[in-house]
Amino acid sequence: MGKKMQTTEQSAEQPKKPKKPRNKWTYIFVQVMEYLLRNHNVQIIPEFELYKAPMRIDIVIIKLLEKVVIKNTVMKFFRAYNIIEFKGPTDNLNIQAFDRVLSYFHSYISQNSLNINDIAITLVSIKKPENLLEILKIDRGYKISSAKASGIYYIKAVASPAMQLVVNSELSARDVDWIKAIRNDWTVEDGVELVKKFESTGEDKILREVLYSLCIANNDILEEVEKMTADERKTMKFLSDWSKKSGMAQKWKQEGVKQGEQRATQQIITFLSQGHSLEEAKKKFAFA
Repeated sequence: MGKKMQTTEQSAEQPKKPKKPRNKWTYIFVQVMEYLLRNHNVQIIPEFELYKAPMRIDIVIIKLLEKVVIKNTVMKFFRAYNIIEFKGPTDNLNIQAFDRVLSYFHSYISQNSLNINDIAITLVSIKKPENLLEILKIDRGYKISSAKASGIYYIKAVASPAMQLVVNSELSARDVDWIKAIRNDWTVEDGVELVKKFESTGEDKILREVLYSLCIANNDILEEVEKMTADERKTMKFLSDWSKKSGMAQKWKQEGVKQGEQRATQQIITFLSQGHSLEEAKKKFAFA
């Protein structure tokens, strides 16, 4: 049994090389999964290429000890092989995306000679895809049921693969805080709580990069100090102190300068494209 499983894993792994995800939100999600699964015997393959042509699965996670259940609200659903599709704040989990994931599923089991029961699909979406769920129920006859934990739904139909939907914004279990954090609508309190959680981990290296990326994505909370109450300012100071202590403040500053330069360049280009002269642009934007 062990040798057979090893052969199957090697056949799935050898032709493919892990690649950095093209989408920044998927990249953050991959890092969070690496952190949450750090103590489990799994193989994580981001951007798994099914064919030479661009056809990539966001993440493939292979449980090397397939019978061991991962004690995590989201990942206890995992089987030996797992296809993960992640949709960030600017993405839409629609019927086209759903069908594409199913095509990935069938291609993957065909390529690797797997049984349909060996593999599961996990769809992760920041917001609940109401339109998709309606189409699946009404037009395609799927049954959608809620798990005991909030934010998780099971998608079932005759002869369909094992499938769960994870709605990031509805999660409440403590063991998925880092998955829930992958958003661009933090409050100041969200930022402070995550910094505290990060420090309680001993400042894990992967989470440091995750937290930095998420702070950049939520940098408007750093720009609203004037609108804050006294309590909010107090919590904001905590986040500010952490950013200076950890070195993130300098990175934020550099990132802000870079973004500011890009915005200014775009404004000038737009102004000129509207028929204004270079002299008018110099006066408006005060550059020599």
